[in-house]
Amino acid sequence: MVGADAVLVKYNHRIAVVADGPTCTGFRLAGVPAESTFPAEGAAAEKKIEELLASEETGILIVSEKAMNGMDWRLKKRIERLAKPVVIAIPDKDGPAAEKGDSLREMVKKALGFELMK
Repeated sequence: MVGADAVLVKYNHRIAVVADGPTCTGFRLAGVPAESTFPAEGAAAEKKIEELLASEETGILIVSEKAMNGMDWRLKKRIERLAKPVVIAIPDKDGPAAEKGDSLREMVKKALGFELMK
């Protein structure tokens, strides 16, 4: 018999954040572990995002819009095709970017394969 703990461990994915320092601090204050927040910008952010996308442990990847807009187009296309992890672009300390992507509802539907809320 498989216990509830074993099931939880099997589906235990972490939230990771790649953004500017103040945004990462905000997520740490909200309860995201320090080892899951990565203050980085530019090439360092892109490298960390690629690393987190390859990790089986990453379930949700929160990325600043600035990092998302500055990354290579091939990586953006790869992210668009992924169902897991769910990648969410958020405004950083400078505010929201003009470019808009999929809504959170659409990303969850893509990741789960069905509409969660109707």
